[in-house]
Amino acid sequence: MEDTMLTTSNVWSGAAVRHVLQVLLWCALLTGGAYSQEKRIQSEKLAYGVDRANVPEAIAKVKSGDFAAIHVDLIARAGAVEAIPDLKRQFVSVEDPLLKAKIASALVKMGEKDDTYWEYLVKLATRAVESEAPDFTSPEFETWVKGRNLSPAETEEQLSLLPGAVGLLGMTSDPRAVPLLRRALLSPNHLTETAAAMGLAELHDKESIPLIIEACKKAPPQTAEVIAESLVYFDDNSAQSAVDQYIPKDRAKIYRDARAHGKTSPLSTPLYDKLPNQ
Repeated sequence: MEDTMLTTSNVWSGAAVRHVLQVLLWCALLTGGAYSQEKRIQSEKLAYGVDRANVPEAIAKVKSGDFAAIHVDLIARAGAVEAIPDLKRQFVSVEDPLLKAKIASALVKMGEKDDTYWEYLVKLATRAVESEAPDFTSPEFETWVKGRNLSPAETEEQLSLLPGAVGLLGMTSDPRAVPLLRRALLSPNHLTETAAAMGLAELHDKESIPLIIEACKKAPPQTAEVIAESLVYFDDNSAQSAVDQYIPKDRAKIYRDARAHGKTSPLSTPLYDKLPNQ
């Protein structure tokens, strides 16, 4: 985590909250570690530079132990099942719980039947759902952290690990995730809400559309906009109407154009979606 903590001393404009929500989720899901600006930039460059030619390199990195969550993500979306033994070995070896969760998500997505990995994700996501931590952008969050004398590591857990686990549960493409993701839409933590909505969009669970729209209604405008991005990926009139209601026209067009060019969910990139064997 960066030395500068997110506290109530920050001035949270709507744009700032939207940006921070997106950055935190991106880094939780694709870096497997703290969300410093440097890591975010590195991850973005790597994510948008991948194609099918990078899959063997990603597998080699996992095999060597010198890898990041983005390599695991590429392997999972490519359906490179030959990497499963090495991923299972690294799951045992890695200490970073978010990277471990990323590996678990990939293994479930690729059809690994050992329930160890599913149960690891469910345990973390359940903690996120049951957490009473206020939203990190609220004045109450800093008070909540201080009142419990949380360490920086424990605070980062609330900021990235637990919400990240919710998103990673959705990235498994396993329908067993739906009930827990729906519960996460009720979280007082807007990052957890956003991760849940994106996970349900990743699963293309159309029955959750009214619940996502309800979450948008209850959230502050800047958060509702980020949650509503998930609705872009549903072929449903009510979902698309909510997109127009909660997302400014220019940004809604960007999201829809991305979908039209191959971005199939808010947690994917067009280049990933062109990989074989998904």
